[in-house]
Amino acid sequence: MAVRPIYEVRESAPFFNVINVEFEWNGGFAKSQKQKNIRAIHDNYQSQRPDKKVLEISSKSMQEGGESLSAFFLPKYVPELGKSVPVECVFQAGKTFQNGGPYKDLLSVIPREAKRDDRLKNSGRLLSFMFDGQEYPLIPKTIFYDYIYMNALLENQELAKIALQYDAFTDVEFNPEKSLNCQAKAAATFVALSRMGLVEQVKEFGSFLALYRLEASKMLKNSENTSTEEKISYTSVNIQTGNTICHKKYGKGVIEKIEDTVIVVRFPEVGEKKLGLKWCVQNCKINKRL
Repeated sequence: MAVRPIYEVRESAPFFNVINVEFEWNGGFAKSQKQKNIRAIHDNYQSQRPDKKVLEISSKSMQEGGESLSAFFLPKYVPELGKSVPVECVFQAGKTFQNGGPYKDLLSVIPREAKRDDRLKNSGRLLSFMFDGQEYPLIPKTIFYDYIYMNALLENQELAKIALQYDAFTDVEFNPEKSLNCQAKAAATFVALSRMGLVEQVKEFGSFLALYRLEASKMLKNSENTSTEEKISYTSVNIQTGNTICHKKYGKGVIEKIEDTVIVVRFPEVGEKKLGLKWCVQNCKINKRL
């Protein structure tokens, strides 16, 4: 048996519901085997939600538009090239590492080659993303991938119209235990924002980031469902203004302000940064002021 997520459109933050579907896995790398798994996932889901329309987004999709909406095929305009290339190439070419990158030559290869390029594995820690001369953060998680995917949909109205016909999305290749970014999740979020009249906020990164903060705030307010152990790990540090924090990328800084789910930290090298409070608790060393 196997479990795969279905991303269902939700017209409020966090803009999607995750429905985990269990099904009998058909092994093998053949396209026909992948398509058997897609049918099993969809049949299971629609037996529970017969009123919902679900679309597989991947190169294995049997539905109209499903393959074209895949990051391997969905085109994103790149100003410096003066043309569009697949979203997957934009994503991989934007990665900036401790010891190299961004590798812009990946904009000119096929998506599968871009994804498998050895430099992406051998250049040290991933630091950020670059696109069109602008740097994008790693946090919130998946924000850069979702940003370029949704903007690609805005640039391709006919494909966007197909996505807007559906209530839920799958990607048979996506395993959340092994991967982070998911085109099915990005598509579900796009449809939700479209239905809510907020899709224009996708165009500018600042307003798009604000939507993610809304999502994070909403999820925190609904944290009654979070386990006691997780709540303790989040709150027991007793963070206060004046504490020092050691960030993997920005170095040592001082917490100047605490705003609900976000802390404002001033770093000597890069200035003031807003960081997610929970992420800092889990990933940074925090010390009391001496």
